[in-house]
Amino acid sequence: MVRWGGENQEGVQLPYSKRTAPDDKAEGVGLGAGDLRRFWQEGLMRIAILGAGISGLVCARALAQAGHHATVWEKSRSLGGRCASRKFGDHVVDHGVQYFTLRDPKVREEVLRLCGSKLKVLPNPILLAGQEGELYRAGEERFYVQDGNNRLGTLLAEGVLVRREAEVKRIEKAGKKWRVQGEEYDAVVSSCPWPQTAALLGKKTSSPVYDPCLTVLLEYLVAREDAGGQSAYARMDPTGRDPLAWTACENVKIGRIMEGSTVYVIQASPNYSRDHLEQSPEYWASDLQVLLEKLWHLDPDKRGSVFAHRWRYARSCVDREMPRELPAGIHLCGDSVCESRLEAVWQSGWETAQKILG
Repeated sequence: MVRWGGENQEGVQLPYSKRTAPDDKAEGVGLGAGDLRRFWQEGLMRIAILGAGISGLVCARALAQAGHHATVWEKSRSLGGRCASRKFGDHVVDHGVQYFTLRDPKVREEVLRLCGSKLKVLPNPILLAGQEGELYRAGEERFYVQDGNNRLGTLLAEGVLVRREAEVKRIEKAGKKWRVQGEEYDAVVSSCPWPQTAALLGKKTSSPVYDPCLTVLLEYLVAREDAGGQSAYARMDPTGRDPLAWTACENVKIGRIMEGSTVYVIQASPNYSRDHLEQSPEYWASDLQVLLEKLWHLDPDKRGSVFAHRWRYARSCVDREMPRELPAGIHLCGDSVCESRLEAVWQSGWETAQKILG
């Protein structure tokens, strides 16, 4: 069974899977939740935000808190963008952002306030592939949300008008305003990957701007203690030479995986993902699974469900061409103008809102 979630969110439940699960659907959100309830007054701005990823929602939330009319347009039914989680059989698995840091005091305070006791520390180490026993950033504090990292998107959207499953295919100048989906706005903020924003503005991108990432979720019908890996959370290859850039065991996240099963997440390297991006997911998911089993010493006879996901715009390239010469009233936030880390895009959304507010 094949499920398509938009150009940057394509998921495939492979036919040899033993289980099939529908996409996780966030609760409907609208105006008037919590402390964001506002009566918008004449003379205040109307701003359209394209994309309900973390940066777009942070931006919209800040604008709404200031009393302005912020409308988020999201082409899929999910919230949080690449901060994505899904139901995988009886399990809940992060297939986008695997974990996040909270080094910035302002972001940390806001995430703690939003998530409360659902914000969990990830204590298990990350091992560097090919370097026996060496840890990746030993001592680094890492976090996840117990119900799924996509819960951040749902929490940020409370009190914000979000129009889901509404793909914006063009934005037009309308005098001093901008027209989006037949409605006029004083400003437009795009949190979409730059290639998508550039297409809306009739601009071209001359060099690779984002790395793709092929992601596979794999279930094994064996308890965690019998599945290898000992106490490690993940193994990573930062060189990009190994097809397995990232492999992680979701069992270390509290309340995510049903008893008697073990679930792994594979995120392939940019080179491997680029080479196999348009190939059948049955091929590359199977290829990557064999490599995973060798790395984590897993028994192929214990295989369960498999889900494959194609991220076309997974991470912004370090040497990418930066957007410039935007029309008046058009703003950007997210990793088209910053790093792809959750903290960075969160700060970008807030800073863009402050720029609009003056």
